Amino acid sequence: MAAPARKRQRANTSGDTSIPLPTTPNTDYKSLISTFDPPTTQTLLLEAALNHPAVAQSILTKHAQLLAAERSRVLDFDHYSKSVWRALRDADRMSGSRAWEASFDVTSSIESAVEKMVKSSPAHASLGTKKSALYTLRKIYLVGEETLENAMLDVVRGMSEEEKEVLRSDGEWVGKMEELLEMGDFEGIGEVLVEMGIGGSDDDGSTTKDCQ
Repeated sequence: MAAPARKRQRANTSGDTSIPLPTTPNTDYKSLISTFDPPTTQTLLLEAALNHPAVAQSILTKHAQLLAAERSRVLDFDHYSKSVWRALRDADRMSGSRAWEASFDVTSSIESAVEKMVKSSPAHASLGTKKSALYTLRKIYLVGEETLENAMLDVVRGMSEEEKEVLRSDGEWVGKMEELLEMGDFEGIGEVLVEMGIGGSDDDGSTTKDCQ
């Protein structure tokens, strides 16, 4: 008896040249995904989240875990102030063109430190991390008032009212900030204090202290 004839495969007339997807359960997806650039990976992950609730839930859970870990971690930025003062001391010992070049290096190092502290102190960072950033920024105010104050404002504006209340209760830090304000060269510090809920702004833009 003759074998039944196989159904002839329909010719591909649409011009579709796509590669058939593998169906083996042993596909090494980790290796495949590692060949993608970040934008491609993000696009595929977004599509998967929008089309598959289980994937979306996994993303939300992971994000919550990362935020919780960030809130429980306290970064200490004090080493930045120490390195800045050490660089300033070394620059003071130089003379001539070497001193001139060193001053630019010091400025660059300070600006880099300020940028790193602000970037590491987002709204979801721990209160301890935000406090360390503000305390260290006060110590290295020699970077220049605008850079210093803008950095402080970035950190303070990411704080909750409860976190601000904790910082307002630190009389030593508040006192040192008010000392900077009274020096006259750092008037923008008043804006930081107002943002913290310490004092108020007069009509001329100056800051008045709250009566305790």
